[in-house]
Amino acid sequence: MNHGVVPAVVVDGTRSILAPLARLLARLGVHANAVTVVGVIVTLAGAVVVAGGQPLAGGLVLLAGTLADALDGQLARASGGGTRFGAFLDSTLDRVADGALAGAAIWLGHSTAHATLVASSLALFLASSLVPYVRAKAETLGLRGDVGIAPREARVALYIIGVLIWAALADQRAFEVTVAVITLLTSYTLVERVRDVARALKNEGKR
Repeated sequence: MNHGVVPAVVVDGTRSILAPLARLLARLGVHANAVTVVGVIVTLAGAVVVAGGQPLAGGLVLLAGTLADALDGQLARASGGGTRFGAFLDSTLDRVADGALAGAAIWLGHSTAHATLVASSLALFLASSLVPYVRAKAETLGLRGDVGIAPREARVALYIIGVLIWAALADQRAFEVTVAVITLLTSYTLVERVRDVARALKNEGKR
């Protein structure tokens, strides 16, 4: 699976840490879909806190929501495998969370009169919506469409890092720069996916 700019060792390490908890929840009969829903609710709460200009609390809440998002897949596997509806629900709520993160940045930029943050956040909202759409459309054509430097987990990780740097430096500009960087990486990922699909379809036409 493509993790983009997130090192594989970080992904594997997080999964190893969460694995015992996933097995415990599976034994207790907790459903993966419930964890998915809780994860997005926590993420929405974190986005509201960030929008209110509280980076430390917002970053920690977003981190908790992200860990819940990572946990649901492991819980599904520990419970004997996920369901088609579970995959659908997870993907749908990911779009809700993505919109909330971009929306928090838009609101923050508006409330603090930072037009650059508003503009980059609007661009992020659009690009982060199109990246998964391109993948889904590619999959309907029998292609993967998951290439790119900034898949969702990379975007979320960078966003949280930016919020926590803002908290550490007590300077909102650190977050503004982070959002601009995520927007550029996401836009490039969109181009990469479209180009990859176009190349694959062209190669199919030559067969």
